[in-house]
Amino acid sequence: MTQRNVRADGAGGQDALVRRAKEEAVLRLAGRRNVDLDLGAVAGASGVEPVRLREHFPDEEALLTALILDAYNAMSDSAEAGAAGAAGAGLLERWVAVCAGVRSWALAHPDEYALIWGQPVPGYSAPPETMAAGARTVLALVAVLRDAQKEDRLVEHADGPPLSEGMLRTTESLAAGLLEGLPHSTIARMLVIWTQLHGMVGFEVYGHIAGVAAAPAAFFEHAAASMGEFVGLPR
Repeated sequence: MTQRNVRADGAGGQDALVRRAKEEAVLRLAGRRNVDLDLGAVAGASGVEPVRLREHFPDEEALLTALILDAYNAMSDSAEAGAAGAAGAGLLERWVAVCAGVRSWALAHPDEYALIWGQPVPGYSAPPETMAAGARTVLALVAVLRDAQKEDRLVEHADGPPLSEGMLRTTESLAAGLLEGLPHSTIARMLVIWTQLHGMVGFEVYGHIAGVAAAPAAFFEHAAASMGEFVGLPR
């Protein structure tokens, strides 16, 4: 449609043109989710013979899985290093140190963080070993909760909303696995915190924190400590 035709159609025609243009533009945004790991291109750019590369990665999916495993393990290494660095400190300080380990790695490796916590790669189904690698970070946080439980210092908050039937199914599932032995109310709060942690980290990694927090590190430490208290750790 030409500019002359837009004027002839009036405001309604202009609205339709803008709407169609926006719809097309949104469809094109989906291309940002595509991952190009063509083995030939990767081999050429990295100076590796294609045949040698295929000895390690027979296809693009194998290479993608390796990248995802590396990212999860690196994030977990940083979380566990945070825990080790705070050994002997109070429960809440140890909790914050684990969270800070996740944040520091994510800020230093934004592309790897986006790979595992951004939009899923279309058509790719991650194998179970990637979940096991990512669970190490959860276990670093859970270790603090278990220590609080052993010391009889884990607070079971009774002021939250009652668990619905759906939430009970969720907590029962987690109680039968990774979070075994923890109270259901604690498990429910842990699930909230896990999503909140990555919401905060992603907010900063993707460049949205500047207009909100004048001192991002101080904000994160405050928020991580607040989450620790929310889940039941004493001050």
